[in-house]
Amino acid sequence: MRKIFNFTVIILCILYFLSMFLNPQLIIQSTTKSVIIWWEKVLPSLFPYFLVINVLIESKLISHISNIFFLPSKKLFKLSPNGLLTMLIGMLTGYPVGSKMVCNLYSQKLISKNEAIRLLYFVNNSGPLFIIGTVGINLLSSKKYGYILFFAHILASLIIAFCTSRFAQSEILSASELYKPLNFDIGKVLSKSVKDSIESILIIGGFITLFFNLNNILDYFKIYHLICNLLKFVGADATLVKGLLYGFFEITNGCVQINTNPLPVWQKLIASELIISWGGLSVHFQTISFLSAAGLQSFHYIIGKLIQSALSTALITLIFIILSL
Repeated sequence: MRKIFNFTVIILCILYFLSMFLNPQLIIQSTTKSVIIWWEKVLPSLFPYFLVINVLIESKLISHISNIFFLPSKKLFKLSPNGLLTMLIGMLTGYPVGSKMVCNLYSQKLISKNEAIRLLYFVNNSGPLFIIGTVGINLLSSKKYGYILFFAHILASLIIAFCTSRFAQSEILSASELYKPLNFDIGKVLSKSVKDSIESILIIGGFITLFFNLNNILDYFKIYHLICNLLKFVGADATLVKGLLYGFFEITNGCVQINTNPLPVWQKLIASELIISWGGLSVHFQTISFLSAAGLQSFHYIIGKLIQSALSTALITLIFIILSL
């Protein structure tokens, strides 16, 4: 498997370099567009979250705030209060805030390694702003569809969290561990939080640009066209296949491809849910970079995303049938 992966990376690198010589304008335009998206959409929405979360963790304030989740974390999911707070933030913010928060908490020894691994199965989710606003309202022209997509996405995550809790020991700490006195240097906390937040947001921007370019390069060399033509023989819709291929690499591109083409509504909803829950290789490489820095393996995270993709797609199909949309 590793040899296949390495070979694929080499091929993509060769295509990347060839495109720079054959069509440099494509790379320039693609990079410019990706940087604009990062500047206008990603930086304003994610940087404040990263900054606040880093301040909470570095100052240990998060341990005091998370105490309100003491009973729910123990009864429902067998998570520590910090773990449950991470889960909630991961559901309400967006990629890759959940996984980044897990890495920060684990690095600060505020959650155990077992809990960090379990959180990786379900904590990294797409946020309501993207699903309801971008996909639902802007692309599908329906707030209702946006809420349905978000409901299926989060329900799948909750099901995984509940199922994994059946095989886990409770992560509740003792009362003395929960109420540690606060003692921190606000200057150092703010300085480190700003530095870490800027570093994280720059890493995300780099991966967005990389995979944005890769999608355009694969399209330029007609690789997507070739795959679509091959799958036509088994009755697959070329537009749907191309949208899923885009979404496999980068979530926004995939959702745009699916929802701006003439496809039946049920196909748009199911394909959008699959792309949203998968998250795209762009998000996964962002997450893996954070996991590597924290000393955590990516295996559990990838398995979790595969399970969530299958589960949320099944849920959206069931909802579509029940509501007869």
